[in-house]
This record gives sequence, C-alpha cells and structure tokens, in this order.
Amino acid sequence: MASLQRVNVRGYSYWRIVESRRINGKPRPIVVAYLGKADDLLTRLRAADAVRIRSRAHGAVVALYALARQLDIAATIDHHMSAAGRRDRRNPTPRRDPRRRPVQHDGLTVGQSLTLVAIGRACQATSKRAFAEWAQTTTLGELAGVDVERLTSQHFWDQMDQVPVEIIPNIEAELVRRAVEGFELTLDTLLFDATNFFTFIASTNTRAKLPARGHQKQKRNDLRQVGVALLCSRHEGVPLWHRTYGGQLADAKCFAEVLPMIQQRLAQLRCNPETLTIVYDKGNVSRENQRLVDKAQLHFVTALPASTQRDLVTQANAQLTPVDLGDGKTVPAYRTRKTIWGAQRTVVVLVSERLRQGQMRGILQHVDSARRWLDRLANTLRRGKQKRNRARIERDIELRLKGGQHLSQLLRFHLVGEDPNLTLRYEFDQAAFDELANNTLGRLLLMTDRHDWPTAHIIRSYRQQADIEAVFAHLKDPVHLALRPQHHWTDQKLHLHVFTCVLGYLLANLLHLSARRVGSPYASPEHLIAALGRVRRATVARPASGKGKGPLRLSTQIEEGEPELVALLAKLGVDI
Repeated sequence: MASLQRVNVRGYSYWRIVESRRINGKPRPIVVAYLGKADDLLTRLRAADAVRIRSRAHGAVVALYALARQLDIAATIDHHMSAAGRRDRRNPTPRRDPRRRPVQHDGLTVGQSLTLVAIGRACQATSKRAFAEWAQTTTLGELAGVDVERLTSQHFWDQMDQVPVEIIPNIEAELVRRAVEGFELTLDTLLFDATNFFTFIASTNTRAKLPARGHQKQKRNDLRQVGVALLCSRHEGVPLWHRTYGGQLADAKCFAEVLPMIQQRLAQLRCNPETLTIVYDKGNVSRENQRLVDKAQLHFVTALPASTQRDLVTQANAQLTPVDLGDGKTVPAYRTRKTIWGAQRTVVVLVSERLRQGQMRGILQHVDSARRWLDRLANTLRRGKQKRNRARIERDIELRLKGGQHLSQLLRFHLVGEDPNLTLRYEFDQAAFDELANNTLGRLLLMTDRHDWPTAHIIRSYRQQADIEAVFAHLKDPVHLALRPQHHWTDQKLHLHVFTCVLGYLLANLLHLSARRVGSPYASPEHLIAALGRVRRATVARPASGKGKGPLRLSTQIEEGEPELVALLAKLGVDI
C-alpha cells in the first residue's frame, strides 16, 4: 500500500509517495513518485482541478473523411453542379462557368454538405434533423472546419434542393471510376439486382410519384415503396451504379428499362465487353429481357424457373454427377446445351441441398396451415352448420389447395354423404411428397452464353449473387447505412437521399476493403466502423499559468484504449 512521506533535505521539507516492499527478506521503502515541496504540491493540485477534458469519437469519421478527400467527392459534386448551370435558391441566375467558385451556405458548398451526409449515413444513420446532435459527439465538425450546430435539417434541405437529379449519374460515374482505378478493383464479373424499400410517405402526398404500392418484399403492403437497382463488382461488392425507380415497377420490367443505363456505365468505366460477365437472378429473366441482353452483346449468367423446363429437370435427374467447387465442396449437377428463346445456351441443372431443405420446410408449413383449415371445415360439417352445397364446398377446397405450394398434389380430400349431411375426410400423400423432394425440389437451372467456362465456375459465379443481396442487407441495417426510413417527401429529395446512402456505402465498403488488405479481422463494414468509433480524441484545456489562473492552453491527444485500432488506422495511412 502506498503512503505519503515527508523527508528533510538540507533544511527543506519534501514530500514523496512510497511503498513498503521486502528486499532480501527485509522491508524497505521504495519511492513511487517525488512530489516536491508543499507549495509545489498545492500548485499541482490546483492546476489539476482547473484541467478540463472533452473527448469525441474520432477513428471512424477521420478514416471516412480521409477517404472522401482521396476520392475528391465534394469537389466532384460542385464541379458537375457548376457545369450543369445549377441555380442557387438565393440567387436564381444560372451559373454555367465551371471555373467560378461554388456558392457556400453556412460555410459549406453543396458537395461538402453531401459528403458529410454520406459519412453520417455510414457511421450513424439519422434524420437530417438529428445529424447535428450526432456530429457533436464526433470530430467531424473539426475535420470539415464547420460548426455542426448550424447543420440543421433546413441546411441540408436547402443544399439538396440545388442538385438536379439528372447530374447524379455523372457524379457517380466519375467517383466510381476514381475508386476502380485507385483501389485496383476487378471488373470481370458484375452482379445486378433490385429490391424495394417501404416508406412512410402518405398516400395523400401527390407531389412524390416514385413511392407507390407494389409487390412488397418486406411484407409491408400497407405502405408505399421505392425501388433501388444496383450493379456491384464481384470480388469486393463495390457499388458501381444505382438507380432509384417507382415502387410499382416489377423486377423484370425494371431490368429492361435500366439495361441501357448499365451499358452506358460500363462504357464510362472502360470495361471490355469480351471479358465482362453480368450475373442476374431469375426474377429479372423473361424472353424479351433476354433478347435485349443478346442484342447488347453482353455475356451473362442467370437462372430459369425449374417449372419452365420440367423435361430438362427430368433428363438431368438421371445424369447428375458431383462437381467440385473447391474448398472441399461438391454439388450434384448436369450440364448440356439447349436452344432457349432462339439461341444456343449452356444450361447447368444442379441440386442445392440447402434450397431443397428450405423448400421442404415451406411446403410442410403450407400443409399444416391447410390441414387446420380443413379441420375447421370438417368440424363445421360435423355440427351441421354448413349452408353451402357439395359443389360449392368442393370448389372452395380446390381453390384453397391451389393457393399453396404443391398442396393439390399432397392433400387428397373426399366428401362423403349427401347434402346437407356431408362428411369431410382428407389424407397427406407421403409418397407424392417423397417424389417431389427427391426429383423436383432444390433444382436450380443456370443459363449462360459462356460455353467455354467450366461448370464449377458457372455455379460459383451465380452463387456470388448472394454478395449483392448482402449489399441490400447493409443498406437495410438499422444503425449504419440505413436507407429507410426516408424523411423526404418529393422525388428529387428521394433521389438525393438514395444517392447519399449509396455513397456512404461506397465509402464504408472501400474502407473495409483497405482494412482487409492490411489484415484486418473485421468481417463487415459495420463491424469495422463500430470498432474505429471507439478511437476517441480528447481536447485538454489547462491554465497557461502554473497557479491555475489566466487563459487556457488547449492540446489534443488520442485517448488510451485499444492500441490495435490505432495501429490499424496507421496501416491505412490515416493521420489521426
């Protein structure tokens, strides 16, 4: 235990902290710290009382801000706005000279404001109203040189209002090209998919045309939705292109409309069509869409519904052979060539055991639901409470069974007796279920024009479609990058909102890619950003004089914490 001890040296009293320790079996006082004279100790204590410390989250925002500066996001946005002759809300005269300096609002240009929004979406998705409150807990304001208290929702709405929707693709193209070149991204295989995000935009709001009711993938059919299509790189999952579209548009129709835009983006990225392959799922496949892909001379890997090629599935079942996918994984598959929609296609039929088990569970859930419905009907008939005749009851049962997966094949029913004394009996056809499970379920039909590719490569390429589904999962993360809810009520604002969310994901994804390249253990951008957020920078205010009075002297330092995170930022080349 430490104690305070006074010692006399040449007639002066000094204080020190000592601990008693045994040395060679004997207790000896060991000096821990010299405190000096009593007056010196009092001065130090008063100065300690005057010290003020405030710390803010620093690691994530400084890394993302450095990356945004590397991509030159703010200047790119401002340049395209000036080149397009955008109009300032306070000065309606158009500016068409790209050499003129962009107008600032609250000390920030539009490009700088949108950059801060994108960083905010990546770190902590908030509404524009709550942005300042979050930013005050970080060093983002100091990095950007702006008082974050002035960044109100009105500030962001005013800045966003100045951006023409038509320049968003050009801004994105330049930023993506810079990312592809700077990070040496591989663009041999690209992944396309689309999904929708529900909104809370009222049905009475007629200003916004994008939000509409359609097939809601998150089962919120009571709400209007907005669709988002994405094109990503295969290896890194980096978003290369996006499109915001109306919520009523089906996936297949959306694919047909955006295909020319995708071709334009590929040209802007200087992609070689001969070495490029686009992967898209069966929700985007139709005879007309495939004709457009063939006309565009794009190489592709996609899938067909098994129900459209029953003869091929039957043929494949007898000739399945194991295909080695690497990493000790094999899958039963059959490969052939077939003329489909007027062209020779390479078709691979494979059996996915995971898909088969999932389909079996889904079918049995439908069977259980139908059984409960039939039990209720049988009980009603037994009590003599049914007023419908035999023909009407049979029709209702058939309609009910047609509404579920394969129920007509698996549940057999019989109505016994005469009106109105009817009895309902039914049974589950186990043999039909086994036949379905063994010869139909779990079948995937892959179609491609890459006739020279090995079967394993075709299968692996299509399975990477899960990577773009993971991108949508990131955009639906409730904390980071959350694309919903959209607190905007016009189409122009919705386009800008989606753009800033995708831009935030681009920054987060590139940061995670850089971290993985230097050996980072974090599995996702969200985990990495959450970890870097624990690196905090402290501002320490001390009195300039030793007596604790007068002006304060400010200094900054990184809080003691997890040294491996500071080392990671150093490896990433981030000056903290």
